[in-house]
Amino acid sequence: MPKASHLSNEEVSKILHLKLLGKTVKKISKLLNRSKTMISRVLTRKTPYKPKPRSGRPRVTDILSDRRIQRMASSQKMSVREITRSSWLQISKNSVHRRIIEFGYMIHAKMARRLPLSNLHISKRLKWARNHILYGDKWMAVLFSDDKK
Repeated sequence: MPKASHLSNEEVSKILHLKLLGKTVKKISKLLNRSKTMISRVLTRKTPYKPKPRSGRPRVTDILSDRRIQRMASSQKMSVREITRSSWLQISKNSVHRRIIEFGYMIHAKMARRLPLSNLHISKRLKWARNHILYGDKWMAVLFSDDKK
């Protein structure tokens, strides 16, 4: 039998319904593809079935911060590193990346490669560089930006 983490409410109601119809534990386990032990525990339990709480470290983010991360990633087109830096939480890049993957519609895709420069562009760049080679101290007043948006 496959090992399952826990039963859903639907499966518990199916087990109870099949037992009311007179099915045996063995038949129910074959029909639902669950172990006989799990079926018998549900049937003999006095309290309603609830899965056990998971062990491990609790999440750093709550629902609101998860939504904030989602909003930053989708609407502002921010990278994982930028989201981590702008977040008010002490959270790692890996945690931000996991939250983005959990949203489902975000997928990893490689950026399209740029086309190589044509001969015309190469000659124009060289001409510009040769014209500005003797610019001297005026370069200190020039601001270069590398915006890619």
